[in-house]
Amino acid sequence: MKNLIVAISIITLAGCVSAEKRGAQQDQINKTVPVCSSQKQCDAAWAAARQWVNQNCGMKIQTYSNDYIETYNSVADSAATSCQVTKNLQPNGVSSINITVRCANMFGCVPDQFESVLSFNKFVGSYISKFSPIKIGAIMGMSDRSGQLVENSSYSVGMLIKEVAPGGSASKAGLKAGDIVTSIDGQKVRNQNEMTTALEKYSSGDNAEFKFFRHGSESKINFYF
Repeated sequence: MKNLIVAISIITLAGCVSAEKRGAQQDQINKTVPVCSSQKQCDAAWAAARQWVNQNCGMKIQTYSNDYIETYNSVADSAATSCQVTKNLQPNGVSSINITVRCANMFGCVPDQFESVLSFNKFVGSYISKFSPIKIGAIMGMSDRSGQLVENSSYSVGMLIKEVAPGGSASKAGLKAGDIVTSIDGQKVRNQNEMTTALEKYSSGDNAEFKFFRHGSESKINFYF
């Protein structure tokens, strides 16, 4: 899922940091960018983002909205950090939470920018994980009617099962790799956001009707979580 993220957290590093080290740090940051897949997850992530900025950025918040947080700028030669946070909707329906950390001191910020971004990513990610839906034992991706994977929700008719975990709920229900799940109890699931939202309401022992395409024909099963 994270390989679809097009907006990444950025660090503006001091000139003494080598390009090689800067690249390695940016790669590490990109791998930990928090991603939310439902309204419940995104609400929790955004509340966590504001909390982190209030507690860890050196400058106070001057702008706050549903998808943007910005502190006042660091001034003069101050090493105090200023922060900018954005919530970015991706083509697959999920949203990434991205932070930029800066300061006005050319020799470095306090706290360190790289460590600050990693701390932010971990903190926000931990809140998202608290609202992870029940697992169904399948790896899925957006798909068109023919079973071809797509990267944009506009072209998706459902979630293609790419792999089924042996012994998992999907396997026990009879779902197979190549099936395209289109709805859960009547709720359409064309992207990761819709899939997560649909699954959030279920717990172990519950059941739901899954509709899916198999070899071009629509079928349905009673799925037990």
